[in-house]
Amino acid sequence: MSDRGVGTRRLDVRRRVVEHVNAPRRAGLTYGELRTPAVAGYIADMTAQLESMATAAGLDLLAYFLAMARAESEAAAQIAAGAASEETPSG
Repeated sequence: MSDRGVGTRRLDVRRRVVEHVNAPRRAGLTYGELRTPAVAGYIADMTAQLESMATAAGLDLLAYFLAMARAESEAAAQIAAGAASEETPSG
């Protein structure tokens, strides 16, 4: 994928997160339940980029903390997505 494609994908993710966060509340879901997977995914993407920058600049401790933040946000996104799919009625 070209750099332009990656940039476009990042803007698309950012746009979806902003729209999701600003969307009206849906009946039956709390504010946090509705938005947690999108926000956590966005944080994971941003911290991965920051981690790469910190590593390139030789900021090893900062890169380590950013890697921890990325791992936590990825885990939170997976947990929230799983919880949301369990609560969604099938049929």
